[in-house]
Amino acid sequence: MIFWEFFQRIFALCILVVLSPFLLLGVLLVFFNDRKNPFYTPLRVGKNGTLFSMIKLRTMVYQADQNGVIATAASDARITAVGRYLRPLKFDEFFQLINVIKGDMLLIGPRPQLISEYQSFTEKEKGIVRVKPGMSDFASLFLSKMEFFLSDYADPYQGYFHVCRPIKSRLALFYAEHRSVWVDIQLLFLNATNFLNHRWTLRYMAKQLVKMGDCGIPYEILSGEKPPVPMDLPR
Repeated sequence: MIFWEFFQRIFALCILVVLSPFLLLGVLLVFFNDRKNPFYTPLRVGKNGTLFSMIKLRTMVYQADQNGVIATAASDARITAVGRYLRPLKFDEFFQLINVIKGDMLLIGPRPQLISEYQSFTEKEKGIVRVKPGMSDFASLFLSKMEFFLSDYADPYQGYFHVCRPIKSRLALFYAEHRSVWVDIQLLFLNATNFLNHRWTLRYMAKQLVKMGDCGIPYEILSGEKPPVPMDLPR
């Protein structure tokens, strides 16, 4: 896996170079929208509880996180005019390629944890940080439309905590337990298809997960045939 992690860092550098003109344009658009720092660099929890600054392009009003709101719905008033175009494309996430190059993250792995969320982890959930975090895994693909789902809740955090977090944690733990080069390659492929066809990606991913074992989530939900429902946290 050491060689595979090194390959991911080199691959991330290549992607960053190719995308650099578009990323620079995004930085300028965000900056001239409100003349504030275009980057958002929150502290996140990495492997074995190590903290690091995750790099994102800012898509919300400056210092939006200071109001204590964690979950974000698509209708959140804190999202800027530019951010409403960038967020659906996950454009703000591409700057995490820098974190991959630095070695804080990988291309594939469980999403880095919020400090407050990590502090509330159950003993079972703490297994997520046994592996290095990444830009994408099974959970991030499944929840890539989470903002639109949370828009149905008066309190987006309640929707996140009772519905999204249990699914996110189960899939992140499942990835940590089944991590391999082949699984990572499949996830890289699914990240590409997700931009083209989210529903197809969910169905294909659900079939692969069932082949690998029981992740604790019904196939009908994984495949998108039924909407997510409240679940208990893994314990």
